[in-house]
Amino acid sequence: MFKIYWTDETGQAHGQEAAAIVEALQITKEKRDAGHTFVTMASENPQNTGKPGVDTVADGKTPDGEDYDWSKAGRAGRPRKTDRIITNKDR
Repeated sequence: MFKIYWTDETGQAHGQEAAAIVEALQITKEKRDAGHTFVTMASENPQNTGKPGVDTVADGKTPDGEDYDWSKAGRAGRPRKTDRIITNKDR
């Protein structure tokens, strides 16, 4: 189940439900194309059992054994050797 919310030109809030993601994305696109504002979509995944993202890092490893070296300070600056270069201008 997906819920799409938007406001019209008077600022009145509206909502609509969609059963499938493709349908929800189409409705979202139609609302934005029609000039509505604050268009957003929400869903709840009943299969989700925890918070999104990495919740535990021990000795530089995630719970599934993958290396975890992300840091907020490392988000900017020159690329790391493991970063994928997308275009030549990024080198």
